[in-house]
Amino acid sequence: MEDLYHWYTVFFSASAGPSRQLHPWVNSPRCESGTEHSEVLFDNVRAPTSGGQYHWVSLLATGKWSVPASWITGWVSVLAWIAATATPAFLGATLLQGLFVLNDPSYSYQRLHGTLLYFAIILLAILVNIFLIKFLPYLETVILILHVGLFFALLVPLVYLAPQHSAAFVFTDFESHSGWHSKTVTWCVGLLATAFPFTGYDGACHMSEEIEHAEMVVPRALIISVLLNGALGFAFLIALLFSMGDVQKALVTTTGNPLIVIFYDATHSKRATNAAICGIVASAVAAVFGLMASASRTTWAFSRDNGLPFSKYLNRVNRQRAVPINSILVTTVVLLLLGLINIWNTNAFLAISGVATAALYFTYLMPVALLLMRRLRGDEIRFGPWKLGRWGLAINLFSVCYTIFTSLFMFFPVVIPVALGNFNWTSVVFVGTLAISCVSWLAFGRKSFIGPVRETVD
Repeated sequence: MEDLYHWYTVFFSASAGPSRQLHPWVNSPRCESGTEHSEVLFDNVRAPTSGGQYHWVSLLATGKWSVPASWITGWVSVLAWIAATATPAFLGATLLQGLFVLNDPSYSYQRLHGTLLYFAIILLAILVNIFLIKFLPYLETVILILHVGLFFALLVPLVYLAPQHSAAFVFTDFESHSGWHSKTVTWCVGLLATAFPFTGYDGACHMSEEIEHAEMVVPRALIISVLLNGALGFAFLIALLFSMGDVQKALVTTTGNPLIVIFYDATHSKRATNAAICGIVASAVAAVFGLMASASRTTWAFSRDNGLPFSKYLNRVNRQRAVPINSILVTTVVLLLLGLINIWNTNAFLAISGVATAALYFTYLMPVALLLMRRLRGDEIRFGPWKLGRWGLAINLFSVCYTIFTSLFMFFPVVIPVALGNFNWTSVVFVGTLAISCVSWLAFGRKSFIGPVRETVD
């Protein structure tokens, strides 16, 4: 999921401040890389599988808890990937709305318009995933070139044209607009802004049954993804913090997007700003293509194991196109229904991005924690070609501690005092998901779900 659109998300959070944005970003790639190493380590214990985390949990958990733990992880994983797909689509839609405001001050910013643009991006993604799926690898190569090219295309104008802040402002200024009196709590709550861009690195795992030599290709892709995007994101963040201009002006902009104001103040040109923001929109839309593929494969894999209602319908693969069209269609319908929430309450929809991060972190934590327990017990573990050697135990332990610590603050109120307009709905959505998975387990899961199919691992 790491892509250009993610860089935008870290620039302005409610608990912002240059140093508060910068310092967590320095640590996030290293912390996520540790968690990622822990995940890909088990990704190769037996064999790659589109099921990903819930499959690994089934293999690592012991006794009577193996199947229920796999079931809960599967439900959370499906939710997480659908929510993750919705996030860049919504960002792309709202950025376009911001450009409408910039170019036509008489335009009235309406949630319905944003939802319709969101629908258009989702429908474009479904066309790519069904009719152009054979070209998706080539398309993603073009996206990579676009990704790196846009980095320089956006970075150079900012550094060259915008008035620059001092180094003291960028590296030492700490501001809190959240209402929290404790700087420590403010800093920790703001971790979500830097945790979100580094989630979703497991996307390649969910496509691994369609990748040749996945036991080595997938781990390399995951590691390179975090390290490359971490480095590019850090450089872009440094440039933005130096070039952001008036922070308060950016935060209260009528465009709804501070980044638009920053580029316009730097270039003093609507055309240049349109080009820069459209580049980010293109990157966000391109990210939806890959996220839709991973989300639908996760849904398909879990339904293959009878983990979802109507599994016999969802697990069908179209023979002509060799893709799970039914899973893609159902994933699309859920995404469209989620978009309707924005018409009612944008904050409730934004909780989707929050729950995507929390839910993905939960799915990362489960297999790594179980792997750590088996290491500590001295159990025999059959590893594949990707190994961590003597550093494995330390990396697993660090991953568990980091993931738990970061996840706890994802449920904290971002702004206090808490009101309906600023309520953090992440906790409600996440707990609701766990409750639904538990109820569905008691209602039908314990009778129909016996764990993941083992053809891909034995």
